Amino acid sequence: MNTPGRISVLVALLTAVLVNLVVVEATGQTATLRGFVRDSQTMRPLQGASIVLQQEGRLRFGTATDGDGYFILPRVTPDRYEMVVTYVGYAPARESVDVRADRQEFMRIVLVPAAQSMEEVIVEVQAEGGITAVSAGLQVVQPADIQRVPVLGASGDLAGYLQTIPGVAIQGDRGGQFFVRGGSTDQNLALLDGIPIYQPFHIVSFYSAFPEEIVDHADVYTAGFGAAYSTRLSSVMDVSTRNGNKERFAGSAAIAPFLSGARLEGPIIPERVSFVASARQSLVEELTPNLYGQRLPYRFGDRFAKLHAFVGASHTVSVTGLSTTDRGNIAGTVTNFDGSFVPRESDEDSEREVSWTNRAVGGRYAYRSRRLPLFLEMHTSTSRSTNEIGPKDVPERSASIESTDASLVASVFGKPGEFKVGARWRESTMAYELGGQFQDLEEGSVKTTEINAFAEAVSNVGNDRLSVNPGVNVYVIPDRDDLKVDPRLRMTWSVPLAFGLHTAHAAFGRFHQLIVGLSDERDVGNVFTAWVPAADSLELPAAWHAVSGWSSQFPGGIGFAVEGYVKTFSSLSVPVFSPFPGFTTALQPADGTARGLDVRIETDARPFINRSTFSGYVSYALSDVEYRTDTFSYHPAQHRTHQVNAMVRVERDGLGVIIQWQYGSGFPLTKSAGFDVWQYLTPASQVSSDPGTIRVLYLEPFGGRQPNYERVDVWLDKVVDLGRARATVRAGIVNLLNRNNLFYFDLFTLRRVDQMPLTPSVGFKIELL
Repeated sequence: MNTPGRISVLVALLTAVLVNLVVVEATGQTATLRGFVRDSQTMRPLQGASIVLQQEGRLRFGTATDGDGYFILPRVTPDRYEMVVTYVGYAPARESVDVRADRQEFMRIVLVPAAQSMEEVIVEVQAEGGITAVSAGLQVVQPADIQRVPVLGASGDLAGYLQTIPGVAIQGDRGGQFFVRGGSTDQNLALLDGIPIYQPFHIVSFYSAFPEEIVDHADVYTAGFGAAYSTRLSSVMDVSTRNGNKERFAGSAAIAPFLSGARLEGPIIPERVSFVASARQSLVEELTPNLYGQRLPYRFGDRFAKLHAFVGASHTVSVTGLSTTDRGNIAGTVTNFDGSFVPRESDEDSEREVSWTNRAVGGRYAYRSRRLPLFLEMHTSTSRSTNEIGPKDVPERSASIESTDASLVASVFGKPGEFKVGARWRESTMAYELGGQFQDLEEGSVKTTEINAFAEAVSNVGNDRLSVNPGVNVYVIPDRDDLKVDPRLRMTWSVPLAFGLHTAHAAFGRFHQLIVGLSDERDVGNVFTAWVPAADSLELPAAWHAVSGWSSQFPGGIGFAVEGYVKTFSSLSVPVFSPFPGFTTALQPADGTARGLDVRIETDARPFINRSTFSGYVSYALSDVEYRTDTFSYHPAQHRTHQVNAMVRVERDGLGVIIQWQYGSGFPLTKSAGFDVWQYLTPASQVSSDPGTIRVLYLEPFGGRQPNYERVDVWLDKVVDLGRARATVRAGIVNLLNRNNLFYFDLFTLRRVDQMPLTPSVGFKIELL
């Protein structure tokens, strides 16, 4: 059967299953409860609020609110219940409800902030978030999690929190390159309200395109992601943004040398239509161009806007837009091989200048049936990213990718769980001018089409202690006449014991990726990527994931988690390494394996000395990444054997002192063996007088190691409540020990570029709530 025929059969089967489930759900003698949960003061929706129906103190039905504060309890057996609605930091709401068969009940619930209940809430926080709240490679990140990890300035950023997740390795505080559990940067999928973002991190790695002020929550999968995700081999970061306040105007403004910004939100039509907009821009190039004798020539920023509307009781529509810009000179801090500084005059080399941009806009339509336990969601978007290296007007290399997406997802809710089916279509156009760096890839443009269809179920059994999430993803590449069927499975088993709540979890799956990022892995600190389709002559790049772990929440607010994982890769494209000099690089296929173990322990807001509270975490990641070609095996650039992250925070009366420590063993690098001189011989060549061109000779691929990375940061922040406003002041020092961490090493000139030196920071933020 040809590819179109197989797709038609698949769609027909999925449709038949969905219709059958809807009919079953609609004919039962049950009822459905729906509604919204909001803050009584600001009327903002409360995402993650818990809604349960109890009888004689026993849980019968339960759910949680989404980003709109919306909840649905389908297939409720007719009877009399006590409804209990809870949310961290708010007084519980209790109400007696009579549920009648074949009825649709709609409810509006408001919760009142309750500072006096904080001692009771502490345990709930431990169960809901933090680095130990991990389930088979999935961590759900809330704004409160982001706020707890300080970065330069007075606001938080998702990038800062990601650096605390075990298994996530970064190049350092420059470059914006993240590696997740052995995967390369191009194997990470980043989504913003369903829109793919190809370069989500800024050139200064403390920041991403996702500031704290716009994030509602983020699902971060470091391995074993479910059937709804495809097109990447290693990880998924699915960021959902906040909807604007539909009751009154609110906003914030922050000023800091590295990044300043403002946010504004409010109603367009009260209770129905709202907007939220955010803009940030760096000021480091203007305010601190020369810090302790070292240049920081970086300019970056982002702009975000979202419009959200309720259309009737069952329909919602939203439009999201994002724009980011980054430009900087990676030779901002240059030293000679002996450690002495390069004079500033020779430091103006624009060939080391890099830049990238993102431009994205997308729309979402959602329908929640009032009669059936059915939820439909439709997305459409366009996203474009560019990347350049070299002088601004005449770059040495440049690349771009532009994609258009459309998707449709249907979910059916039932008493035992949820069934979901969906499909996504993506058309991408890639263009590149690589300056002869890669053989047969001088310049060009190519267009590809990708189609995904998936089905998955979530079933909760054994009093909701066991959750089973099987699924299948079908990945179709019409241009290659290729179809891949990828099975997925995720499982979680909760075990409440006298000494705490304990959870075992596991995930397994297969993944494929058509569009890959091309870079010369011999570059240390490489920040240029060209997106191209995988070679037609090779099998589609693929990976298998297996991950399992155990997490525990002990009495007293101590959380512990351990996870092990294995990822196997096949049909990867890597450069051909040769000790002989060359100006171009050929590509070859490779297989790979990434395996590791992550351990973490955490506590939050525990009573400490003299009415203060103590919070902290420590995590350790052990990993091994190996690539294998036909001729040799090696550890690629993202291999980091050991990594430790730790943070301690002591707080009293809104004043907090934070100490952070990061340590990572050195990444691999390919060393230089020396140089030779090459001449292009023609009848007119003058060998005796022509100086020729100097070329570098390489030692064994990635046979060396960069120095270990270590950084200690110290912060002091103060939060002052001013009624409807709140002020935050944060001061600190990054790299307190002034360690010379390596960022980039030029094998041709033997000059090195270091990460940030000892860097003081102060920031101020005011929020209108």
